[in-house]
Amino acid sequence: MEIISDLACELLRRSPEENHGVTTYETQNAGIIIQQTTIQTPLAAQQIGKPIGTYFNLDTTKGKPRKVVHALSHALKPLISDNRKILIIGLGNDKFVADSLGPCVLEQIKTSEQLLTFEPSVFGVTGINSVDAIKAITQLVHPTAVIVIDSLVSTTPSRIGTNYQICTSGITPGSGIGRDNKTIDEKLLGVPVLAIGVPVCTIMATQKQIYHVVPKDIDVVIRDAARIIAQSINTLGQQS
Repeated sequence: MEIISDLACELLRRSPEENHGVTTYETQNAGIIIQQTTIQTPLAAQQIGKPIGTYFNLDTTKGKPRKVVHALSHALKPLISDNRKILIIGLGNDKFVADSLGPCVLEQIKTSEQLLTFEPSVFGVTGINSVDAIKAITQLVHPTAVIVIDSLVSTTPSRIGTNYQICTSGITPGSGIGRDNKTIDEKLLGVPVLAIGVPVCTIMATQKQIYHVVPKDIDVVIRDAARIIAQSINTLGQQS
């Protein structure tokens, strides 16, 4: 059975039990389990299906919201060496609840000269490829770092709304559901790119169709995850 997931911690199952070129490290604090996966070689990247880079998965099932904000912020800060001007990109479609995480986060960012936001929307709404729009706005505002927010796919229903992934390799919109899009990363934009995402659905595939399965309370899932991510990013604007 094919594993359809955006989470590196789940895609490790694609490769042999002994993963050469991959290191994993797990810690736990205040009920939050943090798994760090580093993909170091092209072969490992090919086997797993994720680019070379470092991936942090925060399992917050037993964590209180305030502790989750702190853990997410604590994981983010060391990954941004220059925070003078951070461009936050909210991917997704605010007209479709399960795909509205990015726009919902942007609504709660405390914008300033240090924290800038941009919502490219989706091609079906604007007629403009979101990756092209992001590249253009990056060239216009010259940020020192870019953070991209997007909804993710997981194979495990219990991860929906409870797991947060941060990665240093950027993001390919729609990759978890088989779309062949450009990757938003440092090579494309010329500055460090971090991606933050939360699983909002699982996928059931038949021979003829693919079904996206979302929880009944997806609006609550998006609302809570967006608040936590926004609060974590806002702390970056408080750094001197």
